[in-house]
Amino acid sequence: MYRYAVIYNPHSGHNNGESVGQKIEQALIKNQHKVELMPTEGPKDATRLAKKAARAGFDVVVAVGGDGTINEVVSGLATLDQPPYLGIVPAGTVNNLARMLQIPLDIDQAIENLQQVHLRPLDVGQVNDDCLISTMTLGILADAALNVTQSEKQKWGPLAFLSKGIHALAEHQHYPLTIETPDRHWQKDTQFLLVTLTNSVGGFTNFNPEAQPDDGYFHVFVAPKMSLARSVMFLPYFLTGNFKKIPGMTYFKANEISITVDNQQSAQTRIDGDPSAKSPLEMRLLEHKLQVITPNPDL
Repeated sequence: MYRYAVIYNPHSGHNNGESVGQKIEQALIKNQHKVELMPTEGPKDATRLAKKAARAGFDVVVAVGGDGTINEVVSGLATLDQPPYLGIVPAGTVNNLARMLQIPLDIDQAIENLQQVHLRPLDVGQVNDDCLISTMTLGILADAALNVTQSEKQKWGPLAFLSKGIHALAEHQHYPLTIETPDRHWQKDTQFLLVTLTNSVGGFTNFNPEAQPDDGYFHVFVAPKMSLARSVMFLPYFLTGNFKKIPGMTYFKANEISITVDNQQSAQTRIDGDPSAKSPLEMRLLEHKLQVITPNPDL
């Protein structure tokens, strides 16, 4: 028997977050587990609730939602020396982390997965004072994501982000960056930078086949300047897991990174779908920081 704290937004989706929370509660109680529902009351409240659940001695803290909600829960757990296990019931538009961990996107199957308690280590990124569980974008990809409406996300899913990103390339905005790791130094003029911990980006699960949830690295892509026509020509690279092979693309792995926009212009970043820190960025990987419940490959 385990004690589960279930953190969810009661107004998520079509205001059906409450019913999803109750469904999880009923399934866990049916199997003799103890459950406490913890609905959020506003932005970043999931971080507070995750810390509260850990202090109360819960065995598992369940994040119900997309990458943004999971990020908030992880932000509360990653500061602890002995955090509870992380459980995930994916209920977002993109669900990059859940896709990489092969957690079912079907609610009923995801609830069943919670009760198997098969654990896998999970790396967590730290970006200044923020946590990173999936992706960080800087430049036009971050700007483009700001223009994706909730209705577009619900209607088109990951394709909404891809479409906005391609059109943003036509604006020809670029950023001079200084990027440093413990053993390298670059100065690059780029339209966008992408840092990922997952093989799924924008919901496309074959984006970066090399990435693993516990491999100990940030995977970094620094794009060359591209016209709209050139970006469309390279779209197959994105869809077939060969993004790093785009001519002029800089790709590297590191566990510590410093990133500065050299001309001090405002460069928006987004972490796991939400607006986040601006330059300069100090990034550090917290290797195997959490234990997350995933499907048992032997079953």
